[in-house]
Amino acid sequence: MKPKLKELLFASFEYEEYNPQQTKMLLLNAMFFITIIINLIFMIINVFIAHTYLMFFVNLFIVSFLGYALYLLREKNQYDIASYIGNTILFISFLAIVILKQSESYSMIWTVFFAPFAILTLGARKGLMVSIVFIAIVLSASYTGINIWDNGRWSLETFFRMSVALFVMLYVIYAIQHHNEKANNKIEKLRQKEKIQLQLLEKLSITDTLTSLYNRRFFEEIFPRQILRAKSNQEFLTFFTLDLDYFKQYNDSYGHQKGDWALIQVSEVLKEVFSKSDDYTFRIGGEEFAGIFLDEDEAHIHTLINKVLEELTQRQIEHKGNLVEGLLTASIGVYIKSPDMELGHQEIYRLADEALYRAKEKGRNQIVYV
Repeated sequence: MKPKLKELLFASFEYEEYNPQQTKMLLLNAMFFITIIINLIFMIINVFIAHTYLMFFVNLFIVSFLGYALYLLREKNQYDIASYIGNTILFISFLAIVILKQSESYSMIWTVFFAPFAILTLGARKGLMVSIVFIAIVLSASYTGINIWDNGRWSLETFFRMSVALFVMLYVIYAIQHHNEKANNKIEKLRQKEKIQLQLLEKLSITDTLTSLYNRRFFEEIFPRQILRAKSNQEFLTFFTLDLDYFKQYNDSYGHQKGDWALIQVSEVLKEVFSKSDDYTFRIGGEEFAGIFLDEDEAHIHTLINKVLEELTQRQIEHKGNLVEGLLTASIGVYIKSPDMELGHQEIYRLADEALYRAKEKGRNQIVYV
């Protein structure tokens, strides 16, 4: 994630999709960027104007390590490591500023930035614990400086005022962030639930409810894509249509419930034979099925197609109305497209369908290739 310079400067980010972690990464990007810019400015001031070279090295320390943390965040997307580095560097650096400057020139003011940074980047609970430790060390160090620091002007009253301000700010930042995290968790749960429901609806819209194969709607959508993919990968695209032999008679003899069971058996065969992630099998309608798959080896394509009929025969599904064998059988028409051929999906479908009908004319229970 690499927010643009304008987005970092104005903290106005474009979201493609809401995500609490993404929001944190964008915020950490902005915090690192702004902190680095501020410290670069102070490096110049400390060298050329104030001539405080010790503070120059503190600023250099901050810039160097925060620069590395920003690199991890932007180039490696390592949010946790980047946030731990950032908090460690600011923890050490702000304590160094407090002790080295001894509250001169309002240097204690920088300590108020640590708690919001820690709570926002580490999370409410963890950030609160780290901030309490930080403030406790700051107050312990500054208490020893009463009537000594700030040229003798650091008083008990000033210390008390600073202590109250730090803890009030800590409570307010923690309360806001804790509330936001609880709200974000609820929103994220609802978002994930909605996402699962949308995925389920999308799956239902492209699958056949009986067989769980893809339906004709998805067939029309994926076929052109697979043709382009086969051409790009220099592979053979194979498309086949399969039709069960004498299936009307099967329904008449055994009933439609048994007919649905037979359709499911055929779908299971297709799923077993064509099980790769880029294999697609469909129920086009009724007892008609289809499949699209890519392969580099034409001999292997023939093996897979033959296996469909072999597996179906091995299931030994009785079909008294089948004049071929007394078992449920199928006829298949196949078109194998080489990568350099320019036929569209409708023409391929037409040719394979013609081959299917030739298989039926030749006696059924066989494969005919275009």
